Amino acid sequence: MNLHLTQALVPYEIVARWRKDGGFSDSYAWHKRAWDCFPGQPDAARDFLTRLDDTGQGFRLLVLSATPPTKPDWCPDTVWKSKPVGENFLTHPSYRFSLLANPTTKVRSNSKGELLKNSRRIPISKREDLLGWIERKAAQYGFTLGPGEIRTIPQPRQPFLKAGKPGLHTATEFTGILTVTDPALLREAFTHGIGSAKAFGFGMLCLSPT
Repeated sequence: MNLHLTQALVPYEIVARWRKDGGFSDSYAWHKRAWDCFPGQPDAARDFLTRLDDTGQGFRLLVLSATPPTKPDWCPDTVWKSKPVGENFLTHPSYRFSLLANPTTKVRSNSKGELLKNSRRIPISKREDLLGWIERKAAQYGFTLGPGEIRTIPQPRQPFLKAGKPGLHTATEFTGILTVTDPALLREAFTHGIGSAKAFGFGMLCLSPT
């Protein structure tokens, strides 16, 4: 699969004044802005990942997609860059990584210990539990962590409104060094993301060869 990496550096003034279709009001609105990069596909399955960072001078939106994107109306030419991911990019033995994730765990009982019919997700917040989460994902996706300490960086919670219903995601950024043990599984993680809430800007595994 050929992948494309796109970066849009969106100035604050554009975010402030763009009102069409919900503007940039929350993480779900940013999700819709990302879909603007793939026009004419109303019924298509999402084949892209996104990540949003506040740089202090504006917002940086990253999009990793299987389909070449189209620059949307809200993005000036000067802040839009898109290129294919090199065929050899995922052949390195180790990488520095950054992962903005929505770490959760499933529970099947309520506070009274009563068994629920369906499991529900609750956020993970303790550092030792966060480290356990990323270690499980590493084993699942063909890499090991280290050397050096894996950093867990809490990020602001992200409220959103979808179809008139409020929601809330918690966010943690993981950074460090990973060593590849199974290139095929790492490619799966890189292509399809890690963890939950991928449609809301979580799960993109950002890599830089060491």
